Amino acid sequence: MSYMSDKVILKEGIIDSVLKTIFSSKNKKKSKKIEKQVDKLNNALSNFEKSANAELKRLNPKAKPFKLDRYKV
Repeated sequence: MSYMSDKVILKEGIIDSVLKTIFSSKNKKKSKKIEKQVDKLNNALSNFEKSANAELKRLNPKAKPFKLDRYKV
């Protein structure tokens, strides 16, 4: 038998922390998958930005290079 009463267990939030541990793992996995996709997208944006700026400089040497915003998770 436990030395803690039901009220004390609920008051300390033990049940909440157990539920968060059980149910948050799927969300964390989804978050990591999304984060990897965003990283791939940001790398593609970086490559596109370099190529576009090189082409822009070739066409007009005085033109200012542009910078694309990166995505964040």
